[in-house]
Amino acid sequence: MKYPIKVYTMKCKKCKKDIPDESLYCMYCGAPQKRDKKKKLYQRPDGLYEKKITIDGRRVAFRGKSEAEIDKKILDYRQRKQEGPLFREVADEWEAIHFENLSPNSLKNYRPALNRARNAFGDRHITDIDAQEIKNYIKRFESEQHAKKTVKTQISIFSMIFTHAAVKGYVTHNPAEFIRPSNNVKPAEHREPPTEKEVQIINSSIGKTFGLFAFLILYTGCRRGEALALQYKDIDRNKNLVHITKSVFYVNNQPGIKTPKTTSSIRDVPLFSFLGEHIPPGSPNEYIFHNQRGELLKQHEFDKLWKTYQSESGLSLTPHQLRHGYATLLFENEISEKDAQELLGHSTLAMTQDVYTHIRKLRRAKTFAKLNLISINDPSQMP
Repeated sequence: MKYPIKVYTMKCKKCKKDIPDESLYCMYCGAPQKRDKKKKLYQRPDGLYEKKITIDGRRVAFRGKSEAEIDKKILDYRQRKQEGPLFREVADEWEAIHFENLSPNSLKNYRPALNRARNAFGDRHITDIDAQEIKNYIKRFESEQHAKKTVKTQISIFSMIFTHAAVKGYVTHNPAEFIRPSNNVKPAEHREPPTEKEVQIINSSIGKTFGLFAFLILYTGCRRGEALALQYKDIDRNKNLVHITKSVFYVNNQPGIKTPKTTSSIRDVPLFSFLGEHIPPGSPNEYIFHNQRGELLKQHEFDKLWKTYQSESGLSLTPHQLRHGYATLLFENEISEKDAQELLGHSTLAMTQDVYTHIRKLRRAKTFAKLNLISINDPSQMP
């Protein structure tokens, strides 16, 4: 292939270097040269034509192989500027900026909501989406019986994307700003703490597969990830404390260690003597719960161990329910809500109050059931 030979017969008016004949700008210093009035477009050294115009107070350069191609690009740009980018493009842009700094747990909650938003409005121009459309979508989403927390997350994703669009100048306001879940959305379900009978089974199942894990959570209130991250150096037998300073998270089955998002999760809890007796000795940096290679348990390894424990013990509890069992223990021993907040690692007192309120309701229901049984069997026992 033969390439056109540039003839360097001109000298730049500013830097005096040789430049191609009929250049409108110097390729070295950028200084403008004498313009040919008959020539409408500037041809760059690479052979492309270029045209700069002002749109909304901003100088924008358009390049192409011909004037017709440049005119089409200008028309497309003006139309795109008027309609705005597609919702999918803005969502992708927002994700690239914000997802990088999110914790694995936040990503786990946000990603499904972001995908739902993309599927609903992805091919629509962002300027065409109004508050009523988002409200209608949320109403349909609520009708699918999602929990209130899930609905709030979905609304939050819409709001953050449109806020980003407003900052970038794609839209003039955030249409999701004042959208809230309706009053008939079901609240988040409380996971019931273990019953007295289930606690007895947990106490007698320490020797079963993964039995120590369940026993430890019940009597320390650790979250699942916090328990999996415990090393023998975190078991302080001199002070009878368990130091909770880190947590395990999973990405595509692979475990990782993270520090808590809030300082309230870093805490010391009492090491009950009966619990300490069942924790075997180990080297300081060794994980208490590990696989055969002495490494952190992978997601599928943990799932397999927990299912085996459920099968051997006959329990269908989750680790989080065992944590609620610890909260019940604190409640029954009249530990104040403020002290319980510190022991449970809650970021706000309201979270602890919510748990305590639920426990009170359970205790009240059991009391009423007992009173009702007495009145049916022997009404004379009633005061």
